[in-house]
Amino acid sequence: MYLRQLMPGIILLLVCTSLAHAQQQKSLSQVDAETYSLFQKKEWQGLIKEGNEALQDGIDYYYLRVRMGIAYYETGNYHLASTHFEKAIKMNRSEEYLQEYLFYAYLLAGRSAEAKIVAADFSPAMKQKIKIGTVKFIEKLDLAYNYTGLSDQNVTDGFTASLSPDLEGSQFIPNQHHYFYAGLQHGFSPRLTLYHGISALQVSHLLYSQSEGEILLNRDYQSSLFQYYAAANVLLAKGLSLMGGLHYININYSLPVQSQVGQDPNVITQEINQTDTDMVYFGSLYKRWSFVTLGASYNYGTLANARQDQKDLKLILYPKGNLNLYTVSVLSHQRQQTATQPTTNRFVFEQQIGTKFNDNLWLEAYGSFGEMENFLLNDGIVVFNRLDKITQRIGARAIILPNPRWSITLDYTLFTNQSEFKTGGSESEPLNLQEYNIQSLTGILSWRF
Repeated sequence: MYLRQLMPGIILLLVCTSLAHAQQQKSLSQVDAETYSLFQKKEWQGLIKEGNEALQDGIDYYYLRVRMGIAYYETGNYHLASTHFEKAIKMNRSEEYLQEYLFYAYLLAGRSAEAKIVAADFSPAMKQKIKIGTVKFIEKLDLAYNYTGLSDQNVTDGFTASLSPDLEGSQFIPNQHHYFYAGLQHGFSPRLTLYHGISALQVSHLLYSQSEGEILLNRDYQSSLFQYYAAANVLLAKGLSLMGGLHYININYSLPVQSQVGQDPNVITQEINQTDTDMVYFGSLYKRWSFVTLGASYNYGTLANARQDQKDLKLILYPKGNLNLYTVSVLSHQRQQTATQPTTNRFVFEQQIGTKFNDNLWLEAYGSFGEMENFLLNDGIVVFNRLDKITQRIGARAIILPNPRWSITLDYTLFTNQSEFKTGGSESEPLNLQEYNIQSLTGILSWRF
């Protein structure tokens, strides 16, 4: 009953609101005059406001998109700038200066493959102007060194193990390692690139083992690794890319073997060189929008005699529509299977934030939380196949750009790790659990050709 009494008033209010909106709505000529005036005055924020209101009212034409694209570009929102340039180019592809704007908007937004596709259609004069030529077979060179070592040397110097002599097994505590890396990126077409690299790793461990009543303690047990990484990246469509590749690991170490010599029960221990190989395959799919990138990765292979099945979901946010501020969130599920132990399922969360400090310096901070054993990061390029377990990882890096063509990355990471005596069985509680911190320092020199 009350609703019937109110209905005439509601209808009248709606009619009045519609009439008021119609009276406030600007014509195309008014929008064109106002946005052109704002464009000439370089009042970019005002132009963006007027342009968005016009688009909401259904007014959309070539010069409006051009002016809004330039306004967003000048305010540093390269993601939205590229959206408006794309719309304008669809309306009139004859304007090459818009192609140039779109090229730089893609480039400054980190969308290099799409920038290359735009540049492929440039005239010779435009290519000479922006100094871009054909696709380069060698596009980038990376050289890196990493040192990782215990924060407290007493972890190995004061190591003890109170274990039943009937137990047989071993325990490792990596003491320090030196890592050398060289990588190359090749361009085959604007849509297709290949990145690959080789690395060498020299590791010093503490090794404690019990076997047949004999105890071995070696505080300087050596092993070495050779690794090869390769990943192809193809742009399937605008904002959609597919990556796939492999990570090969060759491990060399010495194995203490006891043997009886002669008729008397004389037992000697000999070191026999041993070689193992591991292989991991991975694939990643990324979709980019104006402020958001979503990614999904799958990793499958063998590490340290364990079958790995790892799935990653990645969310990248660009709150300002550029690379001046970004966050990266990754949730990983790892399933590990061995012949002697129960299958383990682990979840790991990684969070990273990066910001532009000035034109020559970017700063990033990151952290990973959850057990990381035979774990993969960054589309398979980083493999944590240590002989202990990482429970937490926090760090920071500085990316320095002294020159547009080359950069220096300095990275510091603090790990929290655990080591335990492993028998190959399925003990309910860890044996001789040791907890300690590890520090890592990395330097990377990157050169773009």
